[in-house]
Amino acid sequence: MTKCKKIFCALLSVCLITVAPIGTVFSVSAEEETDTHSLAERISNLGQKKEEYEKILQKNAKEISDKEEYNRALTEKIKVLSEKVTLTRESISDLTDSISTSQKEIDQANEDIEGQLDALCGRLRAIYMAGSASELEIILGAKDFSDMIDKVNLVKTLTKYDDELIENISDKLDEIENKQTQMQEDKEQLLTDETTLDADLKDFNKTLEENEETLKKLRDSSAEAQDFLADADNEQTLMESQIRKYFEKKAQTADIVTDGKYVWPCPGYYTLSSLFRENRTSYFHGGIDIAGGGIMGSPVLAAEAGTVVGVFTGCPHNWGKEKCCACGSYGNYVWLDHGNGKETIYGHLTSAGVQPGDTVKKGQVIGLVGSTGNSTGPHLHFECRMNGDKYDPMTEF
Repeated sequence: MTKCKKIFCALLSVCLITVAPIGTVFSVSAEEETDTHSLAERISNLGQKKEEYEKILQKNAKEISDKEEYNRALTEKIKVLSEKVTLTRESISDLTDSISTSQKEIDQANEDIEGQLDALCGRLRAIYMAGSASELEIILGAKDFSDMIDKVNLVKTLTKYDDELIENISDKLDEIENKQTQMQEDKEQLLTDETTLDADLKDFNKTLEENEETLKKLRDSSAEAQDFLADADNEQTLMESQIRKYFEKKAQTADIVTDGKYVWPCPGYYTLSSLFRENRTSYFHGGIDIAGGGIMGSPVLAAEAGTVVGVFTGCPHNWGKEKCCACGSYGNYVWLDHGNGKETIYGHLTSAGVQPGDTVKKGQVIGLVGSTGNSTGPHLHFECRMNGDKYDPMTEF
């Protein structure tokens, strides 16, 4: 099949070259070709870059949204931790005050015990100075039995009173000391908690700072992408304006007389990369594909005079792709009605120079070769129809 294509293309080239009158009419100067090629290449490269930056914007928008949500969560967590740290420090301060107060109570209890001991010693000293050195001596020194009973009761009362007083003070002292020990343990636990909370707070603040830095980079990246897209849109508008002027100029110079035969739609390029009804596994090819080195941006001519019945220019994916984009298999195209049931379609264009309803002349430039739609590389898909049925375009040449 490839060998047949090459032989066929060679014969077709010879035939077309020998048709001098037609060739001289739709030939395009090298300068004009270079201009359209350059514009188409730039539009193709710009389109790919725009798609890359649009993907960056979409990706960044998702990441920025996630990071902002994460920021809010971190900020709330830091707020809660800060409140916990404040409460912990207040508790530590309160415990420190309570420990200080209990220490004063302990000191006072010790003083009370010492005072009571001093008082007891004073009484004992007074008894001793009175000539008695023991409870037995006090009792034996009684004048009579009644006096002895009184002295026994006195000794018991003094002893019981001092014992109870010292015991009460000692119990109170133990209670205060136990309370102080517990408060000291609570304070140490709070100090440990404070250290942990401070460390957590520091980590969260660091994470928040890192997240803020990431957010800044994402926003800067998005701003750069938006600036590029704005510049790209301006540049594309300028190039499209140049192409429109080119189409207008070519429309004024097209003057091939209709003679029932089609003119070749892509002058200077005669390689057929796909033939009519070529098996595409899931379908048969409905036209011919005209290709060749440097064909991107080449002028596409109306094969015959007619009326524009369909135009699509909404596909920005003007480069070779492994699978079809969402813009349809033809990509950007022009559809012409030549009357008597005959129609032609020109697919995968970089741009179109006509609008629906326009009347075109035979050989008029109607678009530029591209690679939009279901296209693996720059080429022109040329399709012929009779009463809606596709037929081999090569029967027209």
